Amino acid sequence: MEALRRRLPPANGLVVFEAAARQLNFTRAADELGVTQAAVSRQIQALEDNLGVTLFHRQHRAVQLTRAGQRLQQAVTMGLGHIAETAADLRRARRGDELTVSSSVTFASYWLMSRVAKFRAAHPEVELRLVASAPVSDLVVAGVDLAIRYGTGRWPGVESIYLMDNEIFPVCAAAYLAGRGPLPGPQALLDETLLHLVEFDRNWVTWDRWLRSVGVVGAPRRRGLEFDNYLVLIQAALDGQGIALGGGRLADDFLARGALVRPLQATLRSEQGFYLVAPTEVPLSAPAALFRDWILAEAAGRRRGAPGRPAAAKAP
Repeated sequence: MEALRRRLPPANGLVVFEAAARQLNFTRAADELGVTQAAVSRQIQALEDNLGVTLFHRQHRAVQLTRAGQRLQQAVTMGLGHIAETAADLRRARRGDELTVSSSVTFASYWLMSRVAKFRAAHPEVELRLVASAPVSDLVVAGVDLAIRYGTGRWPGVESIYLMDNEIFPVCAAAYLAGRGPLPGPQALLDETLLHLVEFDRNWVTWDRWLRSVGVVGAPRRRGLEFDNYLVLIQAALDGQGIALGGGRLADDFLARGALVRPLQATLRSEQGFYLVAPTEVPLSAPAALFRDWILAEAAGRRRGAPGRPAAAKAP
């Protein structure tokens, strides 16, 4: 095994290469894998350096496999395909009451965890395992039965079921507005301390984009704060350090408790939404079907009970 490990190129590079070779497009491969186009390019370059050959002819808007790339694609497709099929067979043989559900850390923290106790109470026989991590590119290989993803609902190799839409709007602690009350309009945000999320996934709406969407001209006149983690950003908002952009479905519980308020009514309705996805090549297990029905009912109830108007921001 030691000799085999030395002879093989990095496994992650092979997975990225398989997607890029099949798509013949680094951007589409990045979308499939849930990473950036730059990350795909780096992985391919590292693989080419490891092998000492060029795998792709880079063109202006497309890539083509070289002869060496074609040889490697055939081997990688056969090898990874055989591993995936074997893994799927092994997972079918596992105990029938196990269920693995994946979601982002943010969705798990701010929506799923506060509700999943109801599923466990209704179905105590199901051994539920929650995987809160970055998006899983291949559910079968990762051993995931179901996943909650945010995006357009179009991903290869999975069936997508719509859960709920999303709205993006400013949120802050009531203490931040102490003595002032709600802001007069979006333009007033330029004089506030804005909490920015940087180095996040490409689905995130930045302050620049949000302000443009509501017709705000100009740049913030105060220095804001930057974070590379949504959980930390929301904690800063809870602590009264500034105004953050909140995903409506993820901020609902904070708004309902009064921990956060909306300083103004402007909203950007996202073109993307939350979806429940399942691999198409593996039949849905009985526990997975129970979870599917439960979360669809939860999401439908959330849509029916969703407040249509922002809560007024009140000074304490």
